[in-house]
Amino acid sequence: MRKDIRASIDIGSNSVLLLIGDVSHGHLKELAKRSEITSLGKELDRNKAFLQETMDATYDAIRSYVKDCEASGVPAGEIIATATEASRVAENAREFYDKIQRELGVKVEIITSDAEAYFSTKGILFDSKFTSEVITIVDIGGASTELIKVNTKNFQILGTISLPIGAVRSTTWLEENVFVQRLQKIFLDFRNEIDKFQTKELYCVAGTITSLGNMHLQRKEFVEDDVHGLTLKVEDVDALFKKYSDSTPEAFLEQFPFLQKRSNSIRGGLHLVYHLAHRLLVKELIISTYGLRFGTIIEGKIKKEYLHGK
Repeated sequence: MRKDIRASIDIGSNSVLLLIGDVSHGHLKELAKRSEITSLGKELDRNKAFLQETMDATYDAIRSYVKDCEASGVPAGEIIATATEASRVAENAREFYDKIQRELGVKVEIITSDAEAYFSTKGILFDSKFTSEVITIVDIGGASTELIKVNTKNFQILGTISLPIGAVRSTTWLEENVFVQRLQKIFLDFRNEIDKFQTKELYCVAGTITSLGNMHLQRKEFVEDDVHGLTLKVEDVDALFKKYSDSTPEAFLEQFPFLQKRSNSIRGGLHLVYHLAHRLLVKELIISTYGLRFGTIIEGKIKKEYLHGK
């Protein structure tokens, strides 16, 4: 493997993301990106374990990614693969990842919520310009949401919290008619911490918010260059919520084919973004298509202190 060619895989509770890049001379040149919705965290709150069907889908996605990596000169054993909240919770996560390492050669590291915040921050700060010295970032996953306050000048993380709610969990709770009660309890349990992250400008990463940005543009196909750097006013989020808060997965997919399998969880993501933006007193949401996988590929390794359960 050439030292400057790296690959990272981000295994979340909803999607599995691949990034292959040339990291040299302090820069990152993207060579390939892929995304597969595998819904690994589906029904996790109920079962406390991954379902066989979602593990099969995740396994198949990683197997396909390995072929792409090897074609780019990155062997399976050199891929930087991380797993987040769903994998911290699922009782069969370690067994599943042992199988992946044994059969596919990819070592998957389950990382802590602090590590999620660190790598998401490193990703969003990549090749970005900020007018404010201190910014607040939100990373909405399938099972959890990370709030991060960071100094953009010296890359010092000033504070972070991980809320046990994401797009997949929100969707499940909406289906069970318990979303409002669960969200209110989370806001109550974390009320003192959440207050510290109130901000007029909120920088947003991950699939939920990039999808909402593309929906705001009324695009049927995802156009990354138009979404990256897009600013949504809170009134734009309100308009999306008013129009689509009761939509079905079928209705989402018909109007926005780019959502593909994400059509099953975007309703929950929309509800979460709407309520979170108002709870944080946000006026503008600035969208970035960079995130955790960018942070890990730039870093090039996962330190032991970032590993869950170590």
